[in-house]
Amino acid sequence: MEGVYFTSFAREVLEKRSRRKSEHYAAVYDAIIRHIDAFSEEFDCDIFTNSVTAEFLDDFIIYLEDQGLRHNTIVGYIQKIQTLVRRASQYNYAVDNTYDEIDLKCEPTNAVFLSMNEITRIYYYKFEKQDRRKAKERIRDLFIVGCLTALRYSDYSTLTKDNFQGDYLVKRTKKTNVDVKIPLHAYVKEIYAKYNGFIPCGLCIQYVNKYLKVIMREIGLNDLVTYSFTKGGKLITVTREKWELISSHTARRSAATNMYLTGRMNTFEIMKLTGHRSEQNFFRYIRLTSDDTARSILGDIFFRK
Repeated sequence: MEGVYFTSFAREVLEKRSRRKSEHYAAVYDAIIRHIDAFSEEFDCDIFTNSVTAEFLDDFIIYLEDQGLRHNTIVGYIQKIQTLVRRASQYNYAVDNTYDEIDLKCEPTNAVFLSMNEITRIYYYKFEKQDRRKAKERIRDLFIVGCLTALRYSDYSTLTKDNFQGDYLVKRTKKTNVDVKIPLHAYVKEIYAKYNGFIPCGLCIQYVNKYLKVIMREIGLNDLVTYSFTKGGKLITVTREKWELISSHTARRSAATNMYLTGRMNTFEIMKLTGHRSEQNFFRYIRLTSDDTARSILGDIFFRK
């Protein structure tokens, strides 16, 4: 077996798969290819499929840190490179099996979730200023639908009358191509009626994320959130107001976390809605503070006399 240029192989795989994947998928692999090409040029070395060894990955990690990338971004890049090498082996190209010895772990992210009390507060908030009031209401209502269905933005932003069937919302998800059937929360029913079945849709995700922060700041979600992350190989700690950390994806995290906190649904049932295939990934996904955990176990028999 012979090795081939790694980036040439990566481009070949990307060309075959990107038509079936999201724009984000292509952008991530394009970035990986650019970094490997830059590494190859800087250190005057050709990178073949069998050049991707544990030693190379160690050096490449240091290179990415020097570029100022976040730790979790680097983890994602390394895992995707390992997947590509594994695929190259399946195609009978030469590989060095030490590539699989590198096992980086993601660090906890700063992603937040909204409690049911906060979701209720957002739902009933009255926008008093006339400036873009209707636009803010549409984005808020769309966001609430996401907070109570656990759908991704690509799914909760494309709902039509056909998706609402009695007391359930039925949808084939875009990313995983599976059918989900979700009981309708009272708020979602009210939003459906408010718009005569035409849930606000067709909104650019960048536009929605921009105005979500404006909306959440106006509502007053200004609790301080302190979090740490590794960037450029250095630990950085920052404090932000909560509204700054809210995005369209916060809705899905909030739904999954709140479903779990009820204690009435088991993990498997929630995973059927969120599409997670393993409990390990599911528990990395949901967001629980120490206060949330304490409240959820307060009534457990262990803590009774």
